[in-house]
Amino acid sequence: MKSNKEIIAEAISKLSSEEKALIFFPMERKNFVVRKGWMGRNQVISFYTKATKTKPSVKVTYDHDEVLTAMLPRLNLMPCWNKREYWSQSTDMPSTVKHLGKRETVEVEEAK
Repeated sequence: MKSNKEIIAEAISKLSSEEKALIFFPMERKNFVVRKGWMGRNQVISFYTKATKTKPSVKVTYDHDEVLTAMLPRLNLMPCWNKREYWSQSTDMPSTVKHLGKRETVEVEEAK
């Protein structure tokens, strides 16, 4: 018997990209995050990096599925991923996938 999680994942996989875009709006988070349960949604996620004395804040936007696919080989080796199926980083995107995100410098007032 399939679990609810499996049934939902199967239903999402049958949706077109246009249908997924209507259901899963672009999301704004406070940090970088990937979740196994969000795979297949074509979710677009944005967050702001923290400004430092030498670097301004940057708005980073990334395709969750594309980034997670690139990270999975490494994540599957991590006990925290295998236990929680969730991984986050508070400061920026991991350096191994930074090239997959779109980065925009923002003014101080715009950054959150």
